[in-house]
Amino acid sequence: MANLQKLTISKSDAAKRQLESAIRLYFSQGDPVSIHTLTSAAYNIVRDINKKRAGKPLFAKERFLEYVKAGHEKEVRDLINTAENFFKHADRDCEATIDFNPRQSEFLLLEACGTYGKLTGEFPPLFRLYQTWFIANNQRLFNFPADLKLAIARGALEIVQLEREEFFTKVLPFVMSLNK
Repeated sequence: MANLQKLTISKSDAAKRQLESAIRLYFSQGDPVSIHTLTSAAYNIVRDINKKRAGKPLFAKERFLEYVKAGHEKEVRDLINTAENFFKHADRDCEATIDFNPRQSEFLLLEACGTYGKLTGEFPPLFRLYQTWFIANNQRLFNFPADLKLAIARGALEIVQLEREEFFTKVLPFVMSLNK
């Protein structure tokens, strides 16, 4: 067995590691429950740090829902608020089941990555990759800013058609080059 060394980890570093792991799992078609659990843990850290720094609330109605197309508000809210506690606790409902929509994780992941970037000034390549994927694949639901839609249209139109694993393989090198 490898000799495991003690690590000193900040809260923001823990969130970054969890988000990067969730993104890798997401693009490799990993377990949706694990993706959601990692994403939720990171989301909560980022939310708490943001609150302590007096940032705008995450998923604030006036900020987030302004991008949701009319008629899709309930669909987006439902995707945001269902599974986190179910995957962490069994103290009251140990025999329960849930109909989990893995798309819920996609929204939390997007918000956690974006807020992490605002809080730290760092936007890691995997976060950029995920943001590009999310925007390209959710244009039906959201009114994204014109500059983001233009970026997708310029060079990424053909990559929108790719499956997750192929998108990850083909686009990650480009995203990595942006940070050099």
